[in-house]
Amino acid sequence: MTPAGENSASRRSDPAGTTFPSAPDLLVAPFADGARPGQLDIVPPLLARADGGRDLVVLVDGLGSDLLEEHLALTPTLRRLREQVRTVRTIAPSTTATAMTSLITGLAPLEHGVLGYLTRDPRTGRAVNQLTGAAGIDPAQWMPCAVPAESARRPALQVAPAKHAGSLLTGSAFRGWEFFAQAERGDRAGAALAALRAGGPDALVHLHVDDVDHAGHKHGVDSDAWRDALAGADSLIGTLLRRAPGGTRVHVTADHGMVDTAPERTIDLARVPAVRRVLAMVAGEPRALVLFARRPEDAPDLIEATREAVGERGVVLSREEMLVAGLLGPVTSAPIAPHLEGRLGDAIVLARGRWIVDDSRRHAPSRRPETGVHGSLTRAESLVPLLTVEV
Repeated sequence: MTPAGENSASRRSDPAGTTFPSAPDLLVAPFADGARPGQLDIVPPLLARADGGRDLVVLVDGLGSDLLEEHLALTPTLRRLREQVRTVRTIAPSTTATAMTSLITGLAPLEHGVLGYLTRDPRTGRAVNQLTGAAGIDPAQWMPCAVPAESARRPALQVAPAKHAGSLLTGSAFRGWEFFAQAERGDRAGAALAALRAGGPDALVHLHVDDVDHAGHKHGVDSDAWRDALAGADSLIGTLLRRAPGGTRVHVTADHGMVDTAPERTIDLARVPAVRRVLAMVAGEPRALVLFARRPEDAPDLIEATREAVGERGVVLSREEMLVAGLLGPVTSAPIAPHLEGRLGDAIVLARGRWIVDDSRRHAPSRRPETGVHGSLTRAESLVPLLTVEV
């Protein structure tokens, strides 16, 4: 596959003037040194196209470039088109809610405000699921910035299960898109093709395929269930390429990759007294855990205690360090937008290797831990494929 250019994994030097710690297995921050993740420039240019023709964007959730390269034997469709597959950088944290919002809007996390799978609601002090939302949250107020689809002239249609119509992700990232419900999970190809026809000769359609991600979370990427899901996704792409209206441009990409972990690779901050004393809550996810101190003056102690607990198994960045490093968006001297101020944590923990960092107090004792995880800055999580082919 074609390398990622300015966002390739070979770039290891830390950007001048930042305090981003050295970690050989982590890529530099996505926006470091003026870089721009390629994932931001996939959908917005399609919304702005005025030369006609249909576009179909297929998001294969959880399919990192490294995973695809390692399993091409299971993907005859993508293997046949291998030379046309590029590698691009996703954003951080490398998780669906944040990455899909950036993919659809072209905005950095620090602009749209979806800062992880769970993001703190400053009004309530609770962590909100950024895929589903919570009662009392207005998507337009949660993400008050303008999005490209609101001013686009071409029809844009989001194909998803009917239950997603009222989700926080749909109401914020997909503002300006028409929701096109798929009747059944097994009829995604039919729903996408129907949306392409319904949208007319210049329709833009987005289809989210989540089987690979679900199989990875439950069984891990080194499992028959994950391999079956990947083969199924490749078969779906093949069907779409065969049956899409002539002239349709099909774009296949992903939001993030994935690595496998295990219970013995878990650092539980609830078991660290020095952390517990000053930790109010956590958000994000175990590969990119966001920490909130009990009081502002507790933040330095929280960071020091967490660094001591995590050691070489992760990188702990203070709020200032994550902003200056370009982790969540371009480095700027402008003040943080008011609606984002209470969502940013006092620190973030980026896991290394196959480790995860969590706080067990936020989970029910019966919760089954995930095998496949994502959110950090390893190659496996941060680099995703991008294929564009006209049928």
